[in-house]
Amino acid sequence: MTKRLLVNFARVGDMVMQVPMLRHLSRSGQIDLLTRPWGRKLLAGQAWMGTVHTLARPYKGHTFPSSLWYGGELATMRATMIAEHYDEVLMFNEFPKFAQWVSGWAGLKLHALDARALAGRVPHAVDLNRAALETAGYDVNGYEDRPRLDVPAPNLAMAQARLAPLGKRVIAVQAGSSLTHRWFRKQPNLKGIPAERWAALITGIITRGEADAAVLHGSAPEGREARAIRAALPAEIRGKVHDWTGKAPLGELPALFAAHSALLSVDTGPAHIAAAVGCPLLVLFGPSDPAKWLPRGPGKVVPMVGSAPCQFCMDTSLFKKCRANVCLTSVTAATYDRAWQRLIAPVPAPG
Repeated sequence: MTKRLLVNFARVGDMVMQVPMLRHLSRSGQIDLLTRPWGRKLLAGQAWMGTVHTLARPYKGHTFPSSLWYGGELATMRATMIAEHYDEVLMFNEFPKFAQWVSGWAGLKLHALDARALAGRVPHAVDLNRAALETAGYDVNGYEDRPRLDVPAPNLAMAQARLAPLGKRVIAVQAGSSLTHRWFRKQPNLKGIPAERWAALITGIITRGEADAAVLHGSAPEGREARAIRAALPAEIRGKVHDWTGKAPLGELPALFAAHSALLSVDTGPAHIAAAVGCPLLVLFGPSDPAKWLPRGPGKVVPMVGSAPCQFCMDTSLFKKCRANVCLTSVTAATYDRAWQRLIAPVPAPG
């Protein structure tokens, strides 16, 4: 059996969309991963996943003087990689200096997977990963087109027990994204909507009896969004909306989302985790394009796409200058409600 290593330092959502690639490669041998520390928390428990190696600062330490501070981590990992004796090393879309470092220990076993050249004809990231693997000469027969994360039964039971005191049907809300997960922010929450819009949506769902409670998820800095949402809620609803920002680590999210009755989210990594465990998902798209980034999974996923002449501006100069995100802030509360109703509507029986 072939022993392979995938080298990838992508963000959370990108890594979830590479799960089909990892699962596919695991069918023909051991697949290990070299990624950032959060990758171990998310994937190490998967039965098909081999060893998850981590580098906290993969792009530092390659040149002087940064090598004085960060070179030790790279040297230690280089020795580990050589000792592993991999049959193949697959590197995905990496920067030239880091690619040079990998080639220094991988040698002729290195296979570069570059999906960027295929982006024009294969829009969605999951399909793009498959195309990159196929272009590199790998057999993609049987490749899954939807990421799927397994949740061990004990983990799910613990998550259900944690949510049980809040009610039988507890929805999750992810209002923040990579733009808001740091204390010192360069940009506003351009992927998000105003706190008043979140509050109106949550209030309607709970008032109509479509959920018993809501949990606000996110990193500790995203507590700013959570506090603003709770402050905008009517007093009679506020006690049913709980701020868990900073209290649910990444490694616990698969089980928690599997236990939630639904997730309402902006376009961000946790939305992809929820979709991959089958949690019903309503995801908002403003500057980013759902044709490329819409989460996929075994459960129901409903996109709510904003509208503006400058859409979709993600990764352009317009996005860097934007401070108003009119593509989402101009959407009416009724539009968000209709998207939610589409999510909870029964799926028609086949035939």
